[in-house]
Amino acid sequence: MAHPLDPGTISTERDYVAALDELDDLMLCDPDTPAGRRFDELVALIDAWELAHDAALARRPPFD
Repeated sequence: MAHPLDPGTISTERDYVAALDELDDLMLCDPDTPAGRRFDELVALIDAWELAHDAALARRPPFD
């Protein structure tokens, strides 16, 4: 089964939040494992999303 964020883009805010949640679950994984590689992939995807949406995110009130 394909992963919801494959082929490697975050295209909606729902994807972004899901990526943050998954990243949180992977925080303590070993770097040289599939989970560690997924962690690195998610960091890159989240970073790209935040760079593209930085101005929009800055104008929004913080989450409660």
